[in-house]
Amino acid sequence: MTSEQAGALTKRILSFAQVPEVEVSGQFARRGHLRFARNAASTSGETESADVTVTAWKGRRKASVSASLSLSAGQADDGALRRLVGEAEALAALSPEDGEYLPLLGPQTYPEVNAWDRATAELAPAARAKAVGEAIAVAKSRKVVAAGFFQNSGVARALANSAGLFACFPASSVSFSITARTPEGTGSGFAAVRSMRVQAVDCQEAAAIACKKALDSRAPREMAPGAYPTILEPQAAADLFAGLLFSAQARAADEGRSVFSAPGGKTRIGEKTFDSRVTLYTDPQHPVAASAPLGEDGFPAAKAYLSRQGVLENLTYSRYWAQQKGRKPGPFFVNLVMDGEGKSLAQMIGSLERGILLTRLWYIRAVDPQQGLVTGLTRDGSFYIEKGQIRYPIKNLRFNESLVRILGEVEGLGTPQRVAGGEGSVPMLLPAIQVRSFRFTSVSDAI
Repeated sequence: MTSEQAGALTKRILSFAQVPEVEVSGQFARRGHLRFARNAASTSGETESADVTVTAWKGRRKASVSASLSLSAGQADDGALRRLVGEAEALAALSPEDGEYLPLLGPQTYPEVNAWDRATAELAPAARAKAVGEAIAVAKSRKVVAAGFFQNSGVARALANSAGLFACFPASSVSFSITARTPEGTGSGFAAVRSMRVQAVDCQEAAAIACKKALDSRAPREMAPGAYPTILEPQAAADLFAGLLFSAQARAADEGRSVFSAPGGKTRIGEKTFDSRVTLYTDPQHPVAASAPLGEDGFPAAKAYLSRQGVLENLTYSRYWAQQKGRKPGPFFVNLVMDGEGKSLAQMIGSLERGILLTRLWYIRAVDPQQGLVTGLTRDGSFYIEKGQIRYPIKNLRFNESLVRILGEVEGLGTPQRVAGGEGSVPMLLPAIQVRSFRFTSVSDAI
């Protein structure tokens, strides 16, 4: 759906409102996928969807109603749209008052973002099949068993309200992930790639990496839990970073509920919080990891630093909390980029007398938000390093660790790569990270 079409649709929806404040948000998407398992394609599909949410306010009371619309010839039925708005208004009348109510934002100015590639958004099923077929051929040649998922999409995000705000941002995306297992089941490897453009995704290369990991991780040895120098490959870093932005909310820090809280109801903004090599920022216009510049309620997102040379520079103020504290709303972290220093993985491994290399982390859960502490497990390839060389694979380990703590323990950084974060995560561009210590608490027999 084009910006003009989204504008026309949201304007029609708003025209049915009987209350002065109504907001319409929508996602108009075309998605294709191919799933494979046991070295063969298993399911394939292509969908087109138009998902709309209408939020209506009656005074300080509000309610939202969502629906999937059928857009025949680009048009939705007026009766269906009228009912959608009417239901939101009726439910708003029954809702409790919102103690943090703020009036709708008026028209905003947004940075220009180039996140759209037509070839990626409209990739044909045959092209998906060819890419996956080449990856499966790599797995068969290495005599391992592969499973994974290829998906491409074109999504237009739109937001409009009765105060005159309108924004629409199209974005394309393609992702490929593959898990390879050895036939006897003792080795497992993983690789994933993601981009805005299909030309940047090499499924054969990803398959080769996953297969090598699987073969190299056969018959792992048990290693005693403890704190070890550790190298997190970009994917492992992404798995750990997924929860960072939840910790970066100013309100939680002001109220003493965050790892970024300071005594006396203050925050750690302005403090040296990480190693001086740690620079983290958001930039919706980034050429590799662009994102729609839509913050809370449609407030514009722009480039801003979470940390610069280790100093905590910003936390996110919601519109309400910014008003309470006399601050400007934001910054809104719609993507996350970490600068690197160009060290290769081989250089990092070669610098370690003794340590651990991690491919991937999973099943990560919060333990203590005031420490930024999480627990989780390693998977799909963990290796013991001794005297600058990988010596052997090790069994998976559970860890209890704080990303904030280990970012203060940085020994080296690789070259940033576009990584496939977890479900719902923002686009991320991260390097491999070498840290002085990473705390492992127990051994897991799972492969």
